[in-house]
Amino acid sequence: MARSGVAVLSLAVLLTAFEFGSCLRCYQCNSASDPTCKDPFSGKTTVDCSTQDSINYNRAYLRGILPNELVDAVAGAPRYCHKIVMQNGATIRTCLDANPTDLNQTCRLLDNTAKTFPLDSTKQIKHCSVCDKENCNGASSIMASLPLAALALAASYLLYKQ
Repeated sequence: MARSGVAVLSLAVLLTAFEFGSCLRCYQCNSASDPTCKDPFSGKTTVDCSTQDSINYNRAYLRGILPNELVDAVAGAPRYCHKIVMQNGATIRTCLDANPTDLNQTCRLLDNTAKTFPLDSTKQIKHCSVCDKENCNGASSIMASLPLAALALAASYLLYKQ
């Protein structure tokens, strides 16, 4: 019986490390055109980061705000959820390319770009965060994994049954 409990716990750990059959979804909005994008966040629009829709959105709405290196996606580059708050109060939530070994590289690029426009509050960054979980660029919240919760329940039952 102890082996089955270990097996279930091992499977639970594996499920937390891998995401099956889905692409990263992020909130996508800009408070300049959508007031619900600001905090407290009440937006509902999400996008699959692997689709052309997320790239088209960035090109259409963020070209004047973000550097071209961030707006134009690089083919095959990993995309992650971003939340960017500008000094002028604008909030942007979107998918952008990011370096998987250094997620904060995007925020540093934004900071460096802002230094070239010191008097332009629309280019100055107040907050920048990058994350790699489903809809993680919304308001802070506790995220749960349904498969992990089910396996934890099964493991608890098997261990208790012994």
